[in-house]
Amino acid sequence: MSIRLRKGPGTSYSKIRQLNKPAGYVVWAEKDGWLNLGREQWIKYDSSYIKFDKKSTVDSFIVGKRVVFEVNSLRFYDSPFWQDIDVAETVDTGLGFTIDTKVTVIGSVTVQITQ
Repeated sequence: MSIRLRKGPGTSYSKIRQLNKPAGYVVWAEKDGWLNLGREQWIKYDSSYIKFDKKSTVDSFIVGKRVVFEVNSLRFYDSPFWQDIDVAETVDTGLGFTIDTKVTVIGSVTVQITQ
C-alpha cells in the first residue's frame, strides 16, 4: 500500500510524493477524512493502514505546530530560566522546530520543542 501526499484534501489535488513506511508525522488538521501534515500536504485517512492517535486537545492551538525562524541568532536554552549560562544553541533564519508542549515558568509561557 502506498500513501500519496497531496496538495489538498481530495483525490482531485495533485500528488506531491509517496510517503515512506513506517514513518511518523504530526497532524495539524482533519478535513472530510483527510489529514493535514502541514503546508497544505494531505493524506487520506484509512484506519486499515494508518494509525492516527489524537492527542489531548489541551493547547492544541500550539502543540504539534511547526515553526520556522525568521530571525538570526535565536537562542535555545537547556533550562527555562533564560540565563546566558543556560544557552544550549543559537540558530538562524530558515531552521525550524515542532512544538511539543507549552510550559509556564515563573509566570512566563514558553514551549518545549523537537528540532
